Amino acid sequence: MAKLPVAKLKASKSKPVPVKIVHDTPEVSTSDRKWRAEDALRDIERAETHRRDKALMREVETLAKAKIDSLKKIC
Repeated sequence: MAKLPVAKLKASKSKPVPVKIVHDTPEVSTSDRKWRAEDALRDIERAETHRRDKALMREVETLAKAKIDSLKKIC
């Protein structure tokens, strides 16, 4: 049986606290991947909605140009 890593406590005379390393199980990874895919899909849908809004995109362009100008002063 392998020993668990032990967290060292600074300037303490108490016993070290054992630390258990937990790895993702396939079930957790699968559910996490599904959640990330759903989240990405929502992002893409929002981006498409924004792209279709011409007035909003004009404002975005104005803000982007201002941001570029301020970054040019720094770099």
